Order: sequence, then C-alpha cells, then structure tokens
Amino acid sequence: MGESNIVVVGGSGFYGRYVVADLLRRPDVRVTVVSRRPPHPPFASERVSWVAGDRDDPKRLGDLLGDAVALVHCAGPFQALDGAGTHPLGPLRAAVTAGVPYVDICEDRAFLHAAAAVARSATAPVLTGASVVPGLQALIVHDLAHGMDRVDGVLCCAAPDTRRHRGPAMFEAMMHGAGLPFTAPREGVPTVVHGWSEPEWTVFPPPVGRRLVHQVYEMADLDVLAELCGARTIAFKAGTEFTAVNRALGLFATLRARTGRPRATRHWTPLVRAASWLVGRVGDEAGGFTVTVSGERDGRPVTRRLGMTARQDGGRIPSLLAGIAVDHLLADRLRTAGLVPLHSWLAPQELRAALRDRGIDLWRSDDEDGWRPWEE
Repeated sequence: MGESNIVVVGGSGFYGRYVVADLLRRPDVRVTVVSRRPPHPPFASERVSWVAGDRDDPKRLGDLLGDAVALVHCAGPFQALDGAGTHPLGPLRAAVTAGVPYVDICEDRAFLHAAAAVARSATAPVLTGASVVPGLQALIVHDLAHGMDRVDGVLCCAAPDTRRHRGPAMFEAMMHGAGLPFTAPREGVPTVVHGWSEPEWTVFPPPVGRRLVHQVYEMADLDVLAELCGARTIAFKAGTEFTAVNRALGLFATLRARTGRPRATRHWTPLVRAASWLVGRVGDEAGGFTVTVSGERDGRPVTRRLGMTARQDGGRIPSLLAGIAVDHLLADRLRTAGLVPLHSWLAPQELRAALRDRGIDLWRSDDEDGWRPWEE
C-alpha cells in the first residue's frame, strides 16, 4: 500500500509546520504543503513536497486534491470573511467539491458559522475548529461536565510559550480583536465584553505556574460551549509569562474600547510581532492549557479541572487536535458526512492517550485543590 497524501494549506506557517510534523509521525503519510511562497526553511523530510497555491483560489486547490485523503487548513487569519472572493473558506469549498475530508484549526466565531453552511452539501467529514478553541474545549468540557445536574461556568485559560516566533496571521488576529466589543454569557446574562479585558491571575500546572490572563477576543467557544452544556458563564483567557506585556496589551485594548481608535490595527502587526520576537529571546518554551467546569450535582457545588502542559514547543498545543483527527480519518474511524459535532468524535480516554503519545503532560484538580498528575 502506498503513502496517503495529506494536503496542508498554510503548511509553511507557524502552526502549519507543527501540523506537518505531527502528520509525519506516521510512516504511511506524505504531505503536500500549499502556500503562496516556498517554505523557509525548507522541510527536511523527503515525504514533504511544496506547491504554490492560495486559500482564496478553490479551483486551484481542487486541482491538487486528486489523490488526497484529507485537506488540513492552517492558513489564517480566519476572521476576514467580509472581503472579495472566498477568503478563508476557499480550502473548505475545494474539499467539499472534491468529496475530500476536511480539517481546520480555526478558532473564529464567524468562520465556524460560515463553514457550517458550506458543510451542508459535504459528502465527507468536515471537522472545523480542531484547535484548542473550540475543539479541545468541547471534548474536555463534555467529559468534565458528565454527571453534573447544571453547569454554571466554563473557564479556559491558555499559556502560550514565548520562545517560538509566531507568524503574522496570529498577531493580526490578536490586534484585530483587542478592544473590540462582543457578547458573552456572564451569570446567564448576555453581556458586552471587550477583547483583552477582565484580567485575573490563574495557576497553570508545572512547569508553567502563575500567570496573568485576559479575556481573549470573540471566538467560537461562546456558541459551541453554550450549545453543548448551557453554561451560564463562558470565558477563554490567555497570557504570556511576561506580565508587563499582558498589561500593555490590556491597556491598548482599554483605550481602543473607550475611544474606538485605532480603527484599523493591521499596520501595528509588524511592530508588535517584532517586539514579541525580542521578548521571546529570553522567553520559555513551556506552554499550557486548562479547562475549569463548575456547576452542581445532587444539590452540591462541583468544580472539575483538567490541565495540559508541554515542557518544550508549548506553541504546538493548538495544532495537536488536527493531527489526531487525521489519524482517525486514516484509521477509518471518522466517517460522518458533513459537519462533525466537536464533542462526539473522540472518546476522553482516546484523547488523553493521543496527547500523552505526543509528549503532553496531563493534570487534574477537583473542587479547587492543587494540580496533580492525571492517572487513568
């Protein structure tokens, strides 16, 4: 049997490279990387080939899917849905037309709504949101909330590493969302909040530790988790190890929320990205992610928490679920035609085993006690 060809759109980007590396763990896979420019540095593996292409050109992408068993879309930013052409929906349209399974790492709220509409005509699986938000969140919350009579709150926190330098798409999304208003549930009431607001301190499992985190911009978890468990409060917060950087971004967001300026933030992206690179020279490679579900069972308050940490290459955590999804596709264990419910396709034990297999440490904490290793 020959190697299975996986097409990765945006495979030369920050998260795309992590996805490609994950796929290459399998000896029966070869990867076709699609991007506008040749990868720099080039991929070392002979099982990776590059072809020129753009996410805005579904016809060109469709021509590349002749022998593909899956398409993975990593070419952010995903929130630019209001421009000409297809914009980030191009890879999905190409996969649906070709009848090829599709996976993406999108975290954007509007994109997931648009993708769901496109997926209605799909004859192969469409797994959109296979990242920390909302894919990992949905799987973990569904597990932690099992047996609860009521879910009051879901708090997810991310601690990205700062050593590895992100691509411009991530910074563009971050700056675009800073200070912008959106509606999120707070104690059961739809409330207007702003990107990079609501600071609080939280403790991540070792080796990450205590960090200041802020409410991130508008993301898909607000809809996915509300539908999944009816949580009265949903928040996703993030923060780097540099408290001063977190406070500076929070201050920028506050000024923008109050004044509406600057309206366009794209021209800030190179400056902020350069500053991030400089700070990252003394940064850490460790990264982490936590999910806290609080609610009630048998009339008593219950809090359950799961955490994961990577001691090296912490920035790969958002890319892991896409690789796990491709594993399931190749094993013929993901057969849903059309949109795949994010909470239903992977059992909790399977998720934890796949994460451990990728070098991720898992932790648990119940009723606000300290973190301890997760033991099956």
